[in-house]
Amino acid sequence: MPDSRFRRPFLLPACGALLLGLLLTACGPGTPEGPLPQAYDPPGAVVTTDKPITRPHRRTIGVRSAGVYASNEFAGGRLDDFFRTSDSLYTAVIRPENAPINNSPWYAFQLWADRPQTIYVELTYVDGSHRYVPKLSPDGHHWSPIDAAAYRPDTSAGTARLRLDVGPDTLWVSAQELLTSDDVDAWTARLAERPWVTRDVIGTSRQGRPLYRLTITEARPATDFVLVIGRQHPPEVTGSLAVQTFLETLADDTDLARRFRRRFAVLAVPLVNPDGVDEGHWRHNTGGVDLNRDWLDFNQPETRQVRDAFLPLREDPDATVYFAVDFHSTQHDVFYTLDRSLEAFPDGLVDRWLETIAARLPTYTVRDEPFGLGSPVSKNWFYETFGATAVTYEVGDENDRDRIRSVARTAAEALMERLLEVPDAS
Repeated sequence: MPDSRFRRPFLLPACGALLLGLLLTACGPGTPEGPLPQAYDPPGAVVTTDKPITRPHRRTIGVRSAGVYASNEFAGGRLDDFFRTSDSLYTAVIRPENAPINNSPWYAFQLWADRPQTIYVELTYVDGSHRYVPKLSPDGHHWSPIDAAAYRPDTSAGTARLRLDVGPDTLWVSAQELLTSDDVDAWTARLAERPWVTRDVIGTSRQGRPLYRLTITEARPATDFVLVIGRQHPPEVTGSLAVQTFLETLADDTDLARRFRRRFAVLAVPLVNPDGVDEGHWRHNTGGVDLNRDWLDFNQPETRQVRDAFLPLREDPDATVYFAVDFHSTQHDVFYTLDRSLEAFPDGLVDRWLETIAARLPTYTVRDEPFGLGSPVSKNWFYETFGATAVTYEVGDENDRDRIRSVARTAAEALMERLLEVPDAS
C-alpha cells in the first residue's frame, strides 16, 4: 500500500451498478455517501509493537428451521456470525482481527442446505465496509466471480446482498479465491523441483508456520542479486498470483532466463504473513500489526526474519543488490516507485523497466507513482539498506486473472532484459 504520509482513502464508487466479470470496470469516482471509509493508514498503523487481536471462533452455524448452514472451519475462513433475518434473507457478520484497520474486509465461508433453495445473504461489516466482489467455488479450488445479477452492493451502508443457490453440496463464498499457506508452500515445493531453484526455511511465524525462501540462480558464486517478497497483507491474493508468475518466469527454461540466472541470483520470500492468511485476517499478523509498517522498528518476528535473511548481502563486499520488489494488491494496478530525486542503483533502471512493459503491452496502463522515504515500508528499507532500485508492485483487486499473469510475465521478462544490459558492478 502507499507510503503512510500520503493518506488516500479507499472510496467505493457511488454508481448505480457495477459491471462485473473477472475485470471490475470502473464507473467513476462518484461522491462518497455516508461515513467516509478509513484511510490506508488508520491511527496507530506505524506503531508496530504487539496489539491484541480476536482469534476466529471456528464453528458451523445452523439455522435448523430452514436447514441452512454456514461454516468458517477451514484455513482462511472468516465469518463471525450468521443468522436468519427473514424468510429467505440471512445476515453474515464479518469482523476484523482488531481495529482500527485498513479497509480490506476479508470474508470466506461455506454454505449448504438440507434441500435445494435460493437464499439471500447480506454481508455486513464491523469496523469496515464492503470492498471485494464475491468469488464462488464448488470445491474451494476452482473459483469464479458471482454473477452481476446476483450481487447488489450498497455503498451508502457499506454492505452487499448476494443471491445464492444452495443445497446439500457445499458452496464456498470468499472475498478472493483461497490461496492459503499450504497452497503457497506446495507451489514453492514444485518450483524447487527445477535444478536451479532451491528452497530453505529462514524462520517461523508467530504461530510456527515456516517462512520459505526461494533461491533462483545458476551463478556460482552469485554476486548480483534481485530480492522479492510478497503477501504481507493476507487478502492481497492478486498480488500473490502476480508474484508466483513473476518468479516462475525468472525460473523458466528459456534462453533469456538462463542468461539471467547465469549472472543473477533471485532471493524470494513469497509469503511473509502465513498466519494472517490462514487466520482470515483483513490486514495484520497475529501480533495485530501491519507488517508493511514494521520495516523500521522490526518488532514482529516475520519482518525481523526476512530482514535477517537479506542483511548478509550488505556485509558481503562482493554482493550487489540491483533490484527489490514487494508484491501487493489495491483497487487498480500501480507501481509505487522511489522519488527520482533519490539516487538508486542502477541509475534509470526503473524507467527503462516500466517503459519496456508499456511498449510490450500497448493496451495496459502503466501507473508510476513515485514516493519519498517517509514511511517504514519494505520498499524504503530495501533502498536505504542496499541503495538499490526498489518498487512496490500493486495489482488490482478484481483484475482478470489471465491478465494478472500476462502483466507479471512481461514485467519479469522486461526486468531480466534491462538488468542484463547493466554492466557488472564488480
